[in-house]
Amino acid sequence: MRLSIQTRLLSLSILSVLIVVLAGGWLAFREAGHEVDELVDGQLVQYARIMLALAHSGDEDRNVELPLFKGSRSARRMLFQIWEHGREGDKLLLHSPDMAQSWPAGVARTGYSNLRLGDSTWRCLAAADDENKHYVLAALDMHVRDELSRDIAWVNLKPYLYSIPILAFLLAWGIHRGLAPLRKLDADLAVRSPERLGALADAELPLELSPLVATMNRLFGRVARTLDNERRFTSDAAHELRTPLAALLVQLQVAQRVQDESEKQAAVAKALRGAERMSHLVGQLLALARLDGAQESAQHLEFDLSALLEDAVREMTPTAAEKGRHLECRIEPDLTVLGNPDLLGVLIRNLLDNALRYGAVDGRINVQMTREAGKAVLRVADDGPGVAPADLEKLGTRFQRFAPQSIEGVGLGLSIVRRIAELHGAQLDFGPGLDRKGLGVTLRIPVFS
Repeated sequence: MRLSIQTRLLSLSILSVLIVVLAGGWLAFREAGHEVDELVDGQLVQYARIMLALAHSGDEDRNVELPLFKGSRSARRMLFQIWEHGREGDKLLLHSPDMAQSWPAGVARTGYSNLRLGDSTWRCLAAADDENKHYVLAALDMHVRDELSRDIAWVNLKPYLYSIPILAFLLAWGIHRGLAPLRKLDADLAVRSPERLGALADAELPLELSPLVATMNRLFGRVARTLDNERRFTSDAAHELRTPLAALLVQLQVAQRVQDESEKQAAVAKALRGAERMSHLVGQLLALARLDGAQESAQHLEFDLSALLEDAVREMTPTAAEKGRHLECRIEPDLTVLGNPDLLGVLIRNLLDNALRYGAVDGRINVQMTREAGKAVLRVADDGPGVAPADLEKLGTRFQRFAPQSIEGVGLGLSIVRRIAELHGAQLDFGPGLDRKGLGVTLRIPVFS
């Protein structure tokens, strides 16, 4: 069963108060016991003095009944003996009816001691007069002491117990008032639409809720940016797909209508190129969608980045030869990094593919991997048309292309590279390529050692 915060706070508060009250009652009972012990001992002293005075009165009645006073519950719980020293031995002069006519066994002849009679324990005091002619024994039932202790503790505890219902009411009212900002926050969130992602106001919130509201505001900000990216991504993707789809449709219509076989084959070839471009675009879109949902620390392993780059270069070498590009490689071996080898493989292939697409015909592509200041530094440079210095900062923006329209591309390759670099905490820089021409891309990622 789930309980509200108010119920939990009220229950814990009342339970805490009860524990404190009961602990206070127990301590009060103990302290009252100590005080009553001193009171009992003091009463026994006064009682002994009275009996010693009675011993000198010459009363010959040995069995003395103490007078009963209305409302006195301890009168029947007091015992005494009065003795006289004589030449023929000690003589019992007076005693209470319930007291034996001999000195009780186990009771000290002087000072305090305890006596067990039946089911009761008695506090005893033995004392003698100055001439040591008479001595007395006074005893008080310890039940009196226990009753007095309980009564004193109860009297002290009773006001607190009576005040618990009032305290519970005040606590419930106070907690209800204290949780009002939380209810207000809940009401604000309940009426929000999915599109309303503005920051929550925190000016009147208590300090305990400020971190929660700040975290929620950061979450709203991230969700808003994500939605904006999705809307922009969807719009841009639809725009990019519309052009090749229209071109594909036109070429297929041309191939369907023309009678000349050469014209029909040319239209089909153009349609195939458009379909290939669409296939490449869809693949890049799917890659970006997976990367947008990836986490920074997902599946990071130790692996040899140098070997991964060598495999990618070998894979791209036939394509470079077909396009008349010359690959120049210088790769320092055994550069181990911590990351996702699949994602970094995609990054390397996109950099190489970008250089192959935009490099000059019969040009060069330089690929280097070195260790610098504890980092593996990957540089890929070509000698193509390059990018204007003012546009370098825009590289990596989705669907942004700065190359001539005659070169096929969808403007997502470097966006994928930038996102993978972000996931690995790597530094990505763009600059001029070979011989101050073309484009040079530099990636710095920490070496794991």
